[in-house]
Order: sequence, then C-alpha cells, then structure tokens
Amino acid sequence: MPWFPPAGQSTQDGWRFDIVSLLAIIGESTLERHVQVITASSYAWLPRLLPAPQTVLKTERPARLPSIKDVVITGVYSGLHLTELNFFADVIHDVATLQQYEFRVYDIHYAQKESKEAEELRSRPRVLTDGVAEPVYIPVKRFCALNVVNWISVVMTIGLFVWAGLIHDGLAMIALVTMSLSTSLACLSSEWYPVLSHRPTDAKVPRGDIVMATRHGAFVVVRCDEEITRELYGGTETCRYVFGDTWHRVLLGTSTVLLMASVILFNNCGWTMQAAIGSAYVILNILYWAVPLMMHRKSTWDMSRYEIKRAPPKARPTKRMPSYTETLWYAIRETGRIEWVQNSKLAPSTDAWRKWLQEALSNCYDGSTWDPVDAKDRFMREAAESIPPATKSG
Repeated sequence: MPWFPPAGQSTQDGWRFDIVSLLAIIGESTLERHVQVITASSYAWLPRLLPAPQTVLKTERPARLPSIKDVVITGVYSGLHLTELNFFADVIHDVATLQQYEFRVYDIHYAQKESKEAEELRSRPRVLTDGVAEPVYIPVKRFCALNVVNWISVVMTIGLFVWAGLIHDGLAMIALVTMSLSTSLACLSSEWYPVLSHRPTDAKVPRGDIVMATRHGAFVVVRCDEEITRELYGGTETCRYVFGDTWHRVLLGTSTVLLMASVILFNNCGWTMQAAIGSAYVILNILYWAVPLMMHRKSTWDMSRYEIKRAPPKARPTKRMPSYTETLWYAIRETGRIEWVQNSKLAPSTDAWRKWLQEALSNCYDGSTWDPVDAKDRFMREAAESIPPATKSG
C-alpha cells in the first residue's frame, strides 16, 4: 500500500476532491466583515465565485449602519448631546486609534467638487416627497481593494468556465454558472446605499461645532457647519435598499436553491476541475482575509463630499504627563466656551470644578500661560480645607 494516493484522475484509491463543496462555503468569519461593503458596491451584481456565499443570505437586513458606543458628543453652540458616534464620523476620526488623553482638532467643510462615483450615485432616480431635500449618499469607491478582489474573482470564474469547456466537463460548467448566479442574486437581494440625515430647511442656525470625548479621556474638537453636523454626527445613518421586502425574499430564495444545486454539482465534477475550483476558493479566502490588512475604511468609502483637515490646537502643550484636566482645558481653549462641558457632564458638578471652569474661560486668549492642573489642585485644596474635620464620638 503506498504512503500517499496516486495523482491523476479520480479512482477508488486516488485523490478525491469531494471536499470542494465544503471549501465553497467555509470562510464565513472572514467574509462577514465585508458583507456590507460588497452589497453596497456598484459591482455587487457581478456573477462570480464568492467564499461562504451563505453569509450574504440574510433574511433580516440592518436598518442602519453600526455606531461606536461610549463616545460623548456635545454641541458647542447647539446643545446637542449624544452617547454614540455614527459610522461615517468614525471613518473620519477612527476613535479606536486615539491614545489616552490625546487631543485633536478638525476643520470639516463641503468640498468644491465631488468624485464621479458620488455624482453618479446622486444622479440616480429616486422617489422624494414634496418639499423634502434630496438625500445625502456616500458611495463605495470604485477602485477600492475590495472591488479589485471582486474583479479578480470574476476573472477567475471566467477562466475556470473556459477551462471546463476545453476539457469537456459539462457538470463543472453548470456548477460554475449556478454558483455565480447564486452569488449575484444574493448580493442583489441586499444591495443598498447609505443615506445620511440632512436638514429639511435652510433656516439660519448657529455653527455646528462639536466636541467628542472618549472613555479614556481623549478629546476631539470639530469645527463645521450645522449641516455637516447633522449629516455626520447628529442624524441617523440609514440603509436604503434597492429591492423591497417581496423582491428581497424572491431573490434570496432563488439564490438559496442555486447554491444547493451548485454544491451537489461540484461534488460530481471531474477530478481536474474539482482541484482547480478548490484552489480558487482557497485563493479567494486568502484575498478576502488580506483585504483588511491592506486597506482602511477611508480607502473604501468615498468621503469626497467633505474637505477634512487636521488643525493645530490653540493651547500650548505643557511638559506635564498628559491628564484629563489638561486635555479638557485644550478643548475649552479651542472652543472658548464652557457650557458644553456642563451640559455633557464632562466635569464634576462641584463648586471647585465650577470655579475651575470659570477661570479656564477667563484664560481663553492668545498667549495664555495658565496652568490647568495647578489651578485644579489649588481649588481642590481649598475645597478640602473648607470641610471641617470629623469629630470623634464619645
């Protein structure tokens, strides 16, 4: 008996690739993180091989994009107060990368000219109610890494189909067609566009500057108009689907049937095509796994609607170890106001802290050398000395 099965066409003792049907459906955890981008892409409809296509076969479609919890957002002038950060705002700021007590300042304005993808998406016909402004869409970049992988998959699928034809493997040709159509219908059933909130009127309102504070004491000041605040921070990002619930279920059911048929057909392909298709799925799984390593969300979503710039802070950094008090002072110095601190409860509601806030406000001028930590220590010491010592009971 040989140590290894002989190579060549499948025989009783030769290599068998019945496992190829399993290769077609594994990799769900890898693909899960890409599903929303894949179905939002303008190339979602392309027939192709896709690892773990059952990942796209979801009966329930999310109504909104995922948000980042435990981030306090407060309006400097508007009184806005939120405790979560919207998805596209996090694409800009990436709060997970903020260091403890880090401070950043951003200037965000509308760009003069949007990209071609954004213009095309906004030019598509849509149903609007009378008097309501046109929705704001954020498309997927046409040449992002994930779309490149999708096109690689298309080319691989075509190559496998031609190869199957050259070796006269009819079952492999049918299996590739059914699996590709299953992927196409599954992606179409959940095709969607992200829609941002917008102001329904153009009435004059205060500026939309906001301050963000994270749980580990980092602060981010954003200077922008109220319209941008509503779109990125204050409103709700919703998912607008191309097909309604009825067509979604029809496409989903058809895709499921095609998927089951293709799995059966894969198991009955010739040895050569089973090996080739199995190798293709291994390569595609590696590519989809590698995509997050080579791209950031900023390189996936087309944010060309906005002009985003990092600005230098007004306050001079000190040589002290970073602290919450110092970072809070940087934010106050940047905004020149303290109402947002009180509204969002980012400082304790004690007399000592109220005095500190007032003193911080009075030192919001160019060239200020005020030390926020020394001032805080001074007020804390005065507060401690004003409390009478506890008396011992007999």
